[in-house]
Amino acid sequence: MDLPWLDPPRLRARVFRVMANPAVDLAIAVLIVSSVVLLTIEQATDLPEEALSTVSDLESVITSLLALELLIRFWLARHKGRFFRRYWPDILAVAPIFRALRFLWILRLFRLFRLGVVLSRRVGLFRDVLRVNVYEFWALGVAGVLLVIGASIASFTLEGATNPDFSTLTRSFWWSMHSVIAGEPVGASPATTGGKMLLVAVMIGGSTLFAAVTGVVSATMVNRLAGRKDMFDMDIEELESHIVICGWNAGVPALVGEISRDKRLSRVPLVLVSDTDNPLPQLKSTGARAELLYWMRGDHARMDVLRKAGVERAARAVVMTDAHVSAVTDRDARTVLAALTIEKLNPKIHCTVELMDGANEGHLRVAGVEAIVMRNDLAGRVLAIACRDPSAASVLMDLATLTFGQTIVRRKGPLIPTAFGEIVIKTKAESGALAIAVERGDKVEVNPRASSLVGPDDFLLVIDSALSA
Repeated sequence: MDLPWLDPPRLRARVFRVMANPAVDLAIAVLIVSSVVLLTIEQATDLPEEALSTVSDLESVITSLLALELLIRFWLARHKGRFFRRYWPDILAVAPIFRALRFLWILRLFRLFRLGVVLSRRVGLFRDVLRVNVYEFWALGVAGVLLVIGASIASFTLEGATNPDFSTLTRSFWWSMHSVIAGEPVGASPATTGGKMLLVAVMIGGSTLFAAVTGVVSATMVNRLAGRKDMFDMDIEELESHIVICGWNAGVPALVGEISRDKRLSRVPLVLVSDTDNPLPQLKSTGARAELLYWMRGDHARMDVLRKAGVERAARAVVMTDAHVSAVTDRDARTVLAALTIEKLNPKIHCTVELMDGANEGHLRVAGVEAIVMRNDLAGRVLAIACRDPSAASVLMDLATLTFGQTIVRRKGPLIPTAFGEIVIKTKAESGALAIAVERGDKVEVNPRASSLVGPDDFLLVIDSALSA
């Protein structure tokens, strides 16, 4: 059986997973803060020439690293226009890396906007507690800082020579801050034409900031009540080799939790497609990495919705029965339609489908669905085993999870054809694992004869520690 999800991910997918790692965001945040600190030291202190050269060199190194990060994200971006719309402040911030553009030092403060994006993704706990959107408030705060700094420099330049109230940069700074907050001149009035025009700009800017803060607070409350979709650094359209989970029911959190514990799948992005309110808050206790969880509202039985979820680039898909559809026949009809559409869009995808009625299994087998789980049939069989022998049911539950105990692991067959009986003895002696079945092509033989040969084209299913899975 050819399972594409066992093949090594492509370079693009690997790089994407690295860039989605929290450690990368932490490093970017440290670089941004360091850059702003160095900029403050360079502009606000009178350093010796040698120390100033060292600070400048450190800034060049940091800016080069941030520029490299932007180049990588540009390469990952499928929609270049969206990349420029999202990262234009960062692109402007790296412009001073060129010596000829050193006079644009103030553009480096634009990196603070990027720090807001990082905080918005990484402080979800505080965002939920405070019930505010970190990025919007951070962006407004940075805009306010830029307005005050710009007005301070401009007022000192325009009025400093003739107006004693602006004779020092410190006085200009406090005048700018008070005027921005009050929305009117406080403590002094400009005398020159340029200063008066600056005053008008400061008053408009201060009023605009106040209105924007009010609007963000209102929008935040509305979005909270409406179940706003979370912001992500990378759009779903840019994912590759990811997992698409279609539909929502009570089993999805357990599914996501088991995927997050699997060594092969724990770093794979998950895209949830459901026609319900945002389910991501319900997945916080699963242990899945928040930066790898995506949600898209839509009908997963529609082709356009599946295209937006990136099914054509996904490595695997799981179609769940929808809990909000009451009739069993309607649930299975939507499930079958979604599975057939997925296989049509991406014949190479590894598709797993949950069905309520076994009568629909034939349609899915013909379409090429690799795995079909009959929910009611499976539950009935487990209940029958529990009724007959409770300990046997506990063994099944143990094997079905990666959280504790033992689980079933798929391993490559030996290079030299070997009898199954010998493999059982050898694997048990070497690793403590117990071989229980052999996979040959599309068929799985459970507990084959001891003399049955297992070759390099076969796969072994063994019971091993969940920690080794």
